[in-house]
Amino acid sequence: MAKSATSKKKSNLPEVSKQTAGGIGGAVAGGMVAGPVGAVVGGVVGALVGQASAEGKKPVKKAVDAIASNKTTKAVVAKVTSTAKSAAKKVAGVTASAKKSVKKAAKKAAPAAKAAVKKVTPTKKAKKAKKAKK
Repeated sequence: MAKSATSKKKSNLPEVSKQTAGGIGGAVAGGMVAGPVGAVVGGVVGALVGQASAEGKKPVKKAVDAIASNKTTKAVVAKVTSTAKSAAKKVAGVTASAKKSVKKAAKKAAPAAKAAVKKVTPTKKAKKAKKAKK
């Protein structure tokens, strides 16, 4: 009797293809991660993965194997390292150019500061007052 009850339930449920399930799952996951745009992208990617899975290509297993392989890990580490080095060089270049521009600005400001400190010549009234005191 238990077999007939489960067979009735199976006959009542519609079949869902792997492509459809992958599309829905991808849309839900993409929507949770990146909002509406992520839902669209996730749905398309999920449908493609579902289609490949339905054809027997096992795309998820291949992706996991590629990530776990030592070659892929080394390539990722090398890219991250090279990116970090180039970023450090760019930061050093920007810092050096900023220091140079500060020095140039200080040199340009120096003559203006000297002109502001220039001696003031005494006026005629001041000269007369000085002579009167003597």
